[in-house]
Amino acid sequence: MEWFLAAAVGAAGGASMEAVDVIKAIKWHRQMPWNVQSDTIDPPQRRADMRPGEEHLPAPGWKAYWFAGALRLFVSGALTGAVAATYPQSTNPLVAFLIGLGALSAVQQVTTLVPLMVKNAGRAALGGVVEEAQQQSQAFQQNGQQSGPGPSNSGLPRPQPGSPSQGNQQPDAGVAAQQDQTGQGGAA
Repeated sequence: MEWFLAAAVGAAGGASMEAVDVIKAIKWHRQMPWNVQSDTIDPPQRRADMRPGEEHLPAPGWKAYWFAGALRLFVSGALTGAVAATYPQSTNPLVAFLIGLGALSAVQQVTTLVPLMVKNAGRAALGGVVEEAQQQSQAFQQNGQQSGPGPSNSGLPRPQPGSPSQGNQQPDAGVAAQQDQTGQGGAA
């Protein structure tokens, strides 16, 4: 299936989801959803995600609903087209339609994860910088290019003699007591 045809079928899946949302809203409010004002919703409740005074906003109107519907079709078609272009052999009309149905939810879930991924990538990059600086400091110490117990040339403090970070590993008495005479494992 070509990606453009798959995107059109995915947009049809998005249109199906939009139709279901409109049907549910009509059944609930007994009028078109763009005519529902926030103060007519029974019972009027203040939600935590609302700003003060937002519960008395006017109805959004049909233009806002059509624009939101068009955006849903675009998201459904774009995601389906991208999947079809990536995996052309495994994309058939049913798969494209199902991707279009769940595209908006998938995009919402991914956008909540993006800040976490960026945060973790930043930590990983920072961790690599710190490790590199520590390795450079150890290389200077091992080559004898550093004089005295003061700070190193890179501005990092020098490890104290006998510390594990200097390379002199000190055995842990608890671990040594658990090993058997052959050194093959711990006591069970």
